[in-house]
Amino acid sequence: MRPEGNDFTTTRAPDGASDRLAATMPAEADEAGAAAAKPATLDDLVGVVAVQVRAQASRILELELALADAEARILSQARLICGATAEANSDLFERRPVRAIIEEVLGAYPGVRFEEIIGVGRERRLVEPRHRCMTAVYDERPDLSLPALGRIFRRDHTSVLHAVNKREPGDIRQRGRAHRPGRPLADGCADGTGAPAL
Repeated sequence: MRPEGNDFTTTRAPDGASDRLAATMPAEADEAGAAAAKPATLDDLVGVVAVQVRAQASRILELELALADAEARILSQARLICGATAEANSDLFERRPVRAIIEEVLGAYPGVRFEEIIGVGRERRLVEPRHRCMTAVYDERPDLSLPALGRIFRRDHTSVLHAVNKREPGDIRQRGRAHRPGRPLADGCADGTGAPAL
């Protein structure tokens, strides 16, 4: 039978706690100089726990300071990168969203909605607007690859390529993306489209 009270109100240490505490605490020397460990009491356990809590609180404070320092360094690096980007006159933050490009093209096609363009419908009335949208996004957003455009329009990348290559005969734009200064031309081609010159 257990003594009166529960584990929190009794003055005895829980079973085995005295042994564990005695094993972890350094032995104190008595008057004769012999290293004898005295049995741990509840007060001893409270003292040990208090020391551990203080040590953990100190470690938590150190880690929080290290985290704050790391966050400050990351923000500083981000400012440097953004500043370098702005100095290079990059259009990284000035790109129009794909949806805005598509909505602009759809202005010429009343009754055709954005959802229909990126949907799976294959109606004749949707084919031309979809191809025009693919071409407009391809021309205005050179940062997007053909597979990325295919995912946007829920088509295979070869469908996007077909739409881009299928331009009006009177269209003054070249096939493929326009060559930008500072970017080398593709191997074996004169105009940068990837096709060898004839």
